[in-house]
Amino acid sequence: MSVVLITGCSSGFGMLSAARLSAAGHTVYASMRNLQKREALLSEVKRRGGEVKLLKLDVTDNATIDDAMNTIESEKGRLDILINNAGYGLGGFFEDVSEREFRDQMETNFFGVLEVTRRALPLIRKSSADYGGSKIINISSVQGRAPIPGLGAYATSKWAMEGFSEALYHELAPFGIPVVIVEPGSYKTEIFTSNAHVAEQAENSESPYTRFSEAFRLKIDAMTKGGAVGMGDDPEVVSELIEKIVDSKSPKLRYVVGKQARLRILLRAFLPTKHYSRLLRKALFGSVEA
Repeated sequence: MSVVLITGCSSGFGMLSAARLSAAGHTVYASMRNLQKREALLSEVKRRGGEVKLLKLDVTDNATIDDAMNTIESEKGRLDILINNAGYGLGGFFEDVSEREFRDQMETNFFGVLEVTRRALPLIRKSSADYGGSKIINISSVQGRAPIPGLGAYATSKWAMEGFSEALYHELAPFGIPVVIVEPGSYKTEIFTSNAHVAEQAENSESPYTRFSEAFRLKIDAMTKGGAVGMGDDPEVVSELIEKIVDSKSPKLRYVVGKQARLRILLRAFLPTKHYSRLLRKALFGSVEA
C-alpha cells in the first residue's frame, strides 16, 4: 500500500478520494487550509471504515507546505503518491475580474501546485527508487482543454497546469514517476456552492457583461439543482478513477471524466472555431446575446 498526500480535502474530489483511498488501506495524509473544516471529511472517512492523518497545508503558504513534508518524512520516510487537488473556480468575465482576483486564482490553482510538487519531489524520487510505484496526479478540468466564457481566470489556471504537467511528465519519465492529469467535467461539488468565488465587479449593473453574467448565474443554478443537461450526477466517479490511477502500473497522461467533458473536447477539436463558439454561447446565454 502507498503513502498518499492529497491537498484540498475539506470537500469535493479531495474529500472523496481521501476517504476512498484510506478505506482501501493506503496511508492517506489529508490536507486542507483550514482544519476547522475537517468534520465532513472525518465523517465520510468514518462511514467508509478508513482512517486519515490530517495536515494543515495552504498551497499558497510555503511554510505550511514544508511543515507537511517534514511531518510525512519524519513519520513515514516516504511519499509515494501526490494528488494536487486544492483549488477553486473564479466566475467573472475578464473585464470584471480585477488583477488581484486573477492573480489570486493563479496563486492557488497553478503556483500552489508548483510549490507543493517542488517540495514533494525529493521525497517522491527517493520513494520511487526504494519502492517503485510513485505517481503525481494533478486534478485539472475540462476547462483546461475547452474553456467557456465567464470562467476565463479559472480556465487560464488549468491550461497552465496542463502545460506544466505535460512537461513534468517528460522530465520525470527517466525516474519512473508518471505524471497524470485528471480532467473532470461539471460535477455537483462545493465548487459551485460554498466554495464558489465570483468577481466583485460581476455584480456591477454598469458592467457591459451584466446580462451575460446573469444568464451564466442562472445556468449554474439550474445545473446545481439538476435542471440542466451535462452536470455530472455523482463526483464519486472521479474518486473511483483516482483509485484506479493510484493502483495502475502504467497510467496514461490524461483522463477525461464525464460525457459532458468528452463532448466539449470533441466538439472543440473538430468544429471550426466560429461554429463551436456560436454553439457554446447559445448553450450558455441563449437569446441573451441577441
